Amino acid sequence: MDSLGFDLLDRHVVDGRGNDIACTDATGSLTYARLLERSAALAGGLRVLGLRSGDEVEVEVAPGNLQVVIVCACIRLGAVPGGRGEVRIVDDDGTVRVRMDDHDLDLAVISKAGAADPAPSLTVDSHGYRDAARATFGQIIDSLLAGTSIG
Repeated sequence: MDSLGFDLLDRHVVDGRGNDIACTDATGSLTYARLLERSAALAGGLRVLGLRSGDEVEVEVAPGNLQVVIVCACIRLGAVPGGRGEVRIVDDDGTVRVRMDDHDLDLAVISKAGAADPAPSLTVDSHGYRDAARATFGQIIDSLLAGTSIG
């Protein structure tokens, strides 16, 4: 596979490192397996809303576990996190919302909906995708690729 999404999380789980800590913040820690589960569920929900490979997603969420989940979900779909596209994921006074097209939905609801059909990582990324994804969230991406914990 030549997929950033697979290399970020799936590879660690497949290699037996699923119980290693991927990220930690004031809310707790997420293992690689739990981060994979949460990001795949969110990606499944975002896919239902129409998010596709190549779409740019503006992520306006404070650094922490939730931001890591969102970035990983975008990458699973081949969307570019940190872009200035029409899709925005924003913290709206404590409730994280997804705004795209005519939708303004609670991120938690989208994750629950996507849990029934979680999104797999792409098999192959488009040309230049890794560099585009790294442009804004390179620290998250590089840490996860290296298998080190964030936070």
